[in-house]
Amino acid sequence: MIYASYDATELNAASALFRNVFAEGVLAWSSQSADGFAANALGPQTYDFWTPAAMPASIYTTMGVAAECDACAIIGHTLGSTGCTVEVLWWNGSVYISAMTITPTDDRDILMVFGAQTSKTWQLKVSGPSAPSISVVMLGPRLIIPDGVSDGYVPLNLALDIDLAPSITVKGQYVGTFVKRVGAATSISLAQQRREWIEGDARPFIAHYNEGAPFVWSSCPDLLPDDMAYCWRSGGVLRASYGAGAVWGQMGLEVSAYVG
Repeated sequence: MIYASYDATELNAASALFRNVFAEGVLAWSSQSADGFAANALGPQTYDFWTPAAMPASIYTTMGVAAECDACAIIGHTLGSTGCTVEVLWWNGSVYISAMTITPTDDRDILMVFGAQTSKTWQLKVSGPSAPSISVVMLGPRLIIPDGVSDGYVPLNLALDIDLAPSITVKGQYVGTFVKRVGAATSISLAQQRREWIEGDARPFIAHYNEGAPFVWSSCPDLLPDDMAYCWRSGGVLRASYGAGAVWGQMGLEVSAYVG
């Protein structure tokens, strides 16, 4: 689920959130439990969690160089079922300033998009009646993809990949079916992109994607607020195919996605 603040920009644009400033700086925290370390929230794995021992609770990162951020994703959490409020804050040199606050109503994955701010120190604060569990927190700048996706794109929330194991008798009678695995998968064909963008702004993401590292994809927060997911490469490497004159390039992504 995508939440956007009043000062968020580029809400009609496709984007990838792949840089995580929480993993780049010095991490600190207010509380953690014996089996729910704060460092678990750095990911990239989704099978362990940060579970605070006391509420409210925060994790902080302090970087050597200020980072501009406009998005925060929370993957694999119980914020809705524990009735928690989440706040992203940045340090202006004197006090913490709130970038965005939300109170999720369920445990679907979250992408918060807010007006870009630049700071060396960032904080994620959770408050509520009981401690949640949070698998992955990603905070950083979105890579905006000019002109988005091509025709025929299937949003990830509509692209469930469900592996079934049907059960039948020796005579072929249907007994039942159980789900072995649930995820999502889709092909993302990008609109044609200028070579300058491919070889400039997109270069760090291309390397990140090709290494199989996860990222958070969203196609259009304004019109498709449910189309966001924690993804990774499932097909070939990402490379551009240039047309005549090498002015425009065509690229496509094959991704699998986490479904909590």
